[in-house]
Amino acid sequence: MKPSFFSRISETSGKISFYSLLLFLVAFPLSVSASQILAGLSIFCFIFSPKENFQKIKSYLLPWGFILGAYSLVFISSLYHWEEYSNFWKTFTRQSEAGDFWLSILFPIAAVHSSEEKNRKLIYKYLWISFLLILISGIASVFSEYRLGKYISNGFTPAPGDRRQHPAGPLFGFETYLPIGLMNTHLTYGGLISFYIPGLTLLVLQKIREKDLKRTVGFGALLLLALWVFLLNQSKSAWLGVLAVTVYFILSKWKDFSGKFPKITIGRVSILIVLLIALGGTVRFFYQKNWLLQRTLAQLTEIQTPENQRYWIYKLSLPLLAENPVLGTGGGRFKETSSEVSKTFIEKNEQLWYELYITPNKHAHNDILEFAIVGGWLSGILWIGFFYLLFRKIADSSLKEGNFPLVGIGFIWVAGFFQCYLLDDEVALPFFALAGLLWGREKETSSKFSIASTIFLTITLLLNTSFWIWRLSIPAELAYGRQVFASSSPLAKKIERRILPFRNQTEEREKRISEIISVSASEGNSEFSLEGCLTHRYPNPAKLREEDYSFGIYISPNWINPPSKINVTVFSEESFDEDKLYWSHRKYDLGTKELDLKPGWNSFVWKETMGLSKITIFPDIVFFRSFKIRFEGFNPEKQMDLPVLDLGDLCDFKL
Repeated sequence: MKPSFFSRISETSGKISFYSLLLFLVAFPLSVSASQILAGLSIFCFIFSPKENFQKIKSYLLPWGFILGAYSLVFISSLYHWEEYSNFWKTFTRQSEAGDFWLSILFPIAAVHSSEEKNRKLIYKYLWISFLLILISGIASVFSEYRLGKYISNGFTPAPGDRRQHPAGPLFGFETYLPIGLMNTHLTYGGLISFYIPGLTLLVLQKIREKDLKRTVGFGALLLLALWVFLLNQSKSAWLGVLAVTVYFILSKWKDFSGKFPKITIGRVSILIVLLIALGGTVRFFYQKNWLLQRTLAQLTEIQTPENQRYWIYKLSLPLLAENPVLGTGGGRFKETSSEVSKTFIEKNEQLWYELYITPNKHAHNDILEFAIVGGWLSGILWIGFFYLLFRKIADSSLKEGNFPLVGIGFIWVAGFFQCYLLDDEVALPFFALAGLLWGREKETSSKFSIASTIFLTITLLLNTSFWIWRLSIPAELAYGRQVFASSSPLAKKIERRILPFRNQTEEREKRISEIISVSASEGNSEFSLEGCLTHRYPNPAKLREEDYSFGIYISPNWINPPSKINVTVFSEESFDEDKLYWSHRKYDLGTKELDLKPGWNSFVWKETMGLSKITIFPDIVFFRSFKIRFEGFNPEKQMDLPVLDLGDLCDFKL
């Protein structure tokens, strides 16, 4: 019997939905707009696909229900706070987290398409194409001064005002930059390549186990290239996420791996040692050539850095969670509500104004925390429930020939402790699609309680929570530190220890004063710069500062070789917003003054020399008054005792 007109349309719609999904896999590494259009087309056509597809979708309603539940609670919270929105629908449609719920619709649709055996070969091929596009575009962006996405869309010409790439240092005579592929940010690109690196790692291990030398070398070469780009990408949160999910899968499949690798022989061990030495030497070489990588690794243990401002973000986030535990603050209101919290910090310590101003406050930089704040505790718990099912599925997934391992999608769990990847459309959309592909091709082997998944989620969540409980227990006055630029990083660290915190931290101030820190003669005679204070005072609109700028220099009578002179150059430095942190800022000297230093406290005072606006909207026409300092008059044959510096609370030193 000839198929009816409607059944033909239904079959055609199903095919269009599937092929749109395949093209989506090719598009998301290249274009955000194209990938969203193809995702929308796949969803739309699926609505008119055969009825059998809607029967199959029932198998994926449980995990999808957790996702939709989390988004729905944000919507309910938004309705509850209706009167607090200046323009509800505008804020909700443009800024609310619940508005992204449509991205998750691709999850069950991808699962249905992936569940059909006849589709999997094509899906496998397109996954490889997707990965190669991400890798190639990433490598190309390493050597591109311009952001490739905008550069290509502008006809291979830089548009005026476009931000350029972040320089990473020279390599073999070529200038290199942070790889971002065709994306707008390095964090987005780091998220995309993270989907594939764990799977590629497992393929290499699988080929080693199967003694397939040809594919081991081929996959290994791709893995090394991907890891090189990934390392240069500087996404520390993605690094942790990839490491965590890879370890989780290997441990959950330990029985499949153990005892099945080639036997240990002297020759194989020798080859492994040579490879490890070569790999270690390569990593060391790239580390020495890349100043951004050096800075990134050095900042891992610091609270306050230009990029790592999680301390301040969470300090502003947790009060919101405590005040609105059940229904949350409402979608799209994180920035507004966290700004209210920041006022209490600034009113207590005005020097924190600039620090909190440049701290990104559009979201909580933590996926679970973000949804718990805007949608209530239950919204965050529902996301935890989804990840429980995801890691149960990852643990049950197999390494069959012709299947690209998609375990990498689990990186978002740990990486999401430090970055809101679920709010990044460029990452969230492929995440839902790839999660659906994994769910569809892996038949449910067991619906029993997963101990491995529970242990993994619990341990990682407790480790992260414990770490931040410890970090956030540090008072804001001690977490804040004025930026110091010196001839070397070790010298800058020593100078930071000689700068006293705010006056209310009496115990720490006394401790630092009593310390003896010595530096070499060459370091002691080198100039360093110290962040000062703003020319205008809080609140906004800001009024011109009327007090003189001052700081104290303490010389202990018991020191052996302190300096007897200090040379201070006051310089003006532009204030700037969070989008310009990597740019050079216009600086110019305002005046130089030399002081003789005597034992005890010495005072440096500087009066404003420029005519500035009496009232302005921060940060417009607001500048820093900072200091270049050089110590003199000490015995160059011995180490110099480094003086203590006290800028008070706001460059207002008082004896």
